[in-house]
Amino acid sequence: MQPSQIGMQKKHRDHIKGNLDRLVKLTKYSQIAPECIRVGILSTPMLQNTENLNGERFNMDEEDARYRQHRNFFEKITHRGPKAYNQLIEALRNVNSLEAVRLLESVDEVGQPFISIKERQTTRRSADIVDTPCPSQREGACVSKTTLNEPLGPLTPYTDPVMENPRHVRKSEKIHTDEVVGTYTMQSRHNRGVLFMVNIMDFPDPKRKRNGAEVDSKSLTHLFSELGFTIFAYGNMNQQQFFGVLNQVTSSTYVQNTECFVMVLMTHGNRVEEIDKVEFCDGSVVDMHKIKTHFQSNISPNLVHKPKVLIFPFCRGENPDLGQPKNQFDSMGTEARMRMPPQEQPLVETEGMSSIYTNVPTLSDTLVCYANTPGYVTHRDPELGSWYIQKFCDMMADHAHNTPVEDILKKTHATVGNMRTIQGSLQTGAFDNLGFNKKLYFNPGFYIE
Repeated sequence: MQPSQIGMQKKHRDHIKGNLDRLVKLTKYSQIAPECIRVGILSTPMLQNTENLNGERFNMDEEDARYRQHRNFFEKITHRGPKAYNQLIEALRNVNSLEAVRLLESVDEVGQPFISIKERQTTRRSADIVDTPCPSQREGACVSKTTLNEPLGPLTPYTDPVMENPRHVRKSEKIHTDEVVGTYTMQSRHNRGVLFMVNIMDFPDPKRKRNGAEVDSKSLTHLFSELGFTIFAYGNMNQQQFFGVLNQVTSSTYVQNTECFVMVLMTHGNRVEEIDKVEFCDGSVVDMHKIKTHFQSNISPNLVHKPKVLIFPFCRGENPDLGQPKNQFDSMGTEARMRMPPQEQPLVETEGMSSIYTNVPTLSDTLVCYANTPGYVTHRDPELGSWYIQKFCDMMADHAHNTPVEDILKKTHATVGNMRTIQGSLQTGAFDNLGFNKKLYFNPGFYIE
């Protein structure tokens, strides 16, 4: 019989000990030490004990002494039980040490998932809430109008600085290319890309307000400003306003001259009779297909041959994804696989004709990104933002300087896939490649005039 684990997992303990210097560099002792007392990792006497340098203090200057105490503090946490690792991540989030959070979370990107919940009691309703699905039909008026731009007003790029919790976005040292499949052009200083972001937070029923969604807006505006994008950011919109502004943006000279287009629509969603639905602030609902249709070449000619990334991080159903037992399918060996039917041959074959074409695909160069798979809900923290958007911003900040967007999405999906609610619900990201046949490198910070 294996002994029950009463201490911190070995991989977590080793990860802290192997990164003591980085943790010291990424954190402020005056902030993280009292926060760890507040969340219950250490008591005040325990902290005082780590600060006692047993007479060595007399041989150190103030900076060396504080450094030693800072290291002792993290070493002490490695002896504080199996919950201490997640509690430390919580404490680091609370004091906005997000680089340190990503460092600690990285150890669980392969293997056991980490739990995205608060261990301590909290006064807020929930630390992990389902992003409530929308109904199939609804009528009513908006509760409030918290817009970043005024819908159908003058098309004005968003230029306000984002000061809260900015991530460090790593910059490129060259324009990346791929000789096998080719790359989309991403080298302009002033026309690198356009972000159209809509974050609908309020609905006719006040109880369905998307608490925490404003954190996602701040994260995205900071990220894409660092990528050199022109940003059009909006809050609550009804359906008519959304399609009006979408047409206004995609018809503008900004999009006509841009190298790349990204749209992020954050709201409530659902899946009804195998069709994804989107809800607007007035309660109106539209098929998501109508939104994707807008990007067809005959409707948005300014975007033909340009990379288009459409991000839809909302619910695509009403069911929580509770997963399957980890070892359920381990027994499927060679013999079982041999019984699988062979791949059927196609009934109809076609041969391509060589010609100089005069037409373009109806919908191409488009990547459609989802926070989950059909039928399941997504998750959003009312203080920290949605799982998908926050991890997407993390991965983009760390990897956009040398990694194509599809690989960044895979990294995002792997990280989100390791998260769980307190009930064990998880989330699996997905994306559809619609003729997105080249690689898209964002090349932040590097330009060719």
